[in-house]
Order: sequence, then structure tokens, then C-alpha cells
Amino acid sequence: MKIRLLMSLLMGAIMLEATEIKKEEPKEQVWKIQNDPYYKHRKSQFEVLALNEKYKTIMLGDSITDEGQWDELLNNDTIQNRGISGDTTDGVLDRLNSVNKNIKQVFIMIGVNDIMRGKSVDEIYANYLKIIQIFKEKNIKIHIQSTLYIGETRKADFNPKVEELNKRLEKYASENKITFINLNPIFAPNKVLKKEFTFDDLHLNGTAYKLWTQEIKLFLIK
Repeated sequence: MKIRLLMSLLMGAIMLEATEIKKEEPKEQVWKIQNDPYYKHRKSQFEVLALNEKYKTIMLGDSITDEGQWDELLNNDTIQNRGISGDTTDGVLDRLNSVNKNIKQVFIMIGVNDIMRGKSVDEIYANYLKIIQIFKEKNIKIHIQSTLYIGETRKADFNPKVEELNKRLEKYASENKITFINLNPIFAPNKVLKKEFTFDDLHLNGTAYKLWTQEIKLFLIK
């Protein structure tokens, strides 16, 4: 009887210890673009350059914006590239404090990374409205550019969400007298990014950037 009691107590102690160890296991960290080293490096550059008053236009977005040589493509040295590869609407919101007071206009394209990481269209759209409001308060003219469809090998279930987001943004832009530049009829007329404009079904090649700049030249403030 005593042996059984001792065994029960010993087993109870072992189970209790195992439970305590399990409780102490660190929780898996939720992914945030703000924790990415490249994001941090780019953001820190934008902050130290915030007082540069030479620039009038911002190209704002993720890798698709980041990879564009905008000053050369548009032959305009008053354009700032404020793209960060991998960025999301949350990431953009966290770095708008570095916008220079001399900026007159912004061209925004953001959202595809949110979609690919599972964020709902409702969440993305809500963040978009916050971004727009910040620029409105700074009296900066806003140009919303359509989120681009993804190519055949990577589209998965993402493109329907891209379409829904663009519909909401276009409607909002129309109701609030904001420019909406729809690039998808050029790059993805069938709602899939055309192979002639990409090497990886997500990012754009040189031909695509040339076509893109032709679409936005008309809106540039000189």
C-alpha cells in the first residue's frame, strides 16, 4: 500500500514538473514586417533623409515599388523611392513619420504581401484608409495604384482577393475625388500577371516599368 502511494506521488510530481516545463516554453513570435532587417535598414535611411527638401513625389509600396529606378525611368530627380521589399500596409503605417514636409504627391501601391500572408481584405482596406487619411492631413495629393494580380505559378487563391481589394479602392477613390490608376488592364488583362512582364510571376521586368511610368507621367506635379 505504501509502495503504491509513493509511486502515485512520484508520478504526480513528474507530471507536475512536465506541465511546468511546458508552460515555460516560449510562444512562437507572430510575423511582422517591422522585425525584418531589410525593413529596419530601409526605414532608418528614410528617417535620416527626412529633412531633404529636394523631393516633391513619393513612390510608396513594397518590392514592386522598391525595385523601380523611378528618377531615371521618369527622368525626374525630385522623386523619392519609398518602397520596401516585403512591406505590408502595417509596415507602411509605421514609417509615414519620415515623409518630408515638401512632398506634394504620393503614388501608392501596397497590399499584395498582406494578401499572401493571409490578411483579410477588410483589414487591408482599413489600413489603406488610415494611410490615405495621414496623407490627407499632410495636404499631399494621393494617387492610388491598383494592386497587381499575381502570375500563373504563384496566384493560388490570392487573385480573387486582389480583385476585391481593387474594387473597394477604386470605389473609395471615385467617391472621394482621388486618382485611381488601374494598371491591371495593361499587365494582367485576364486577371493573371502576363509572363511577358515578369520572370517570377510576381515582380516586374524592365518592359513593365517603362509601361508603368507612361501611365503615371500624366499625373506628375512638376
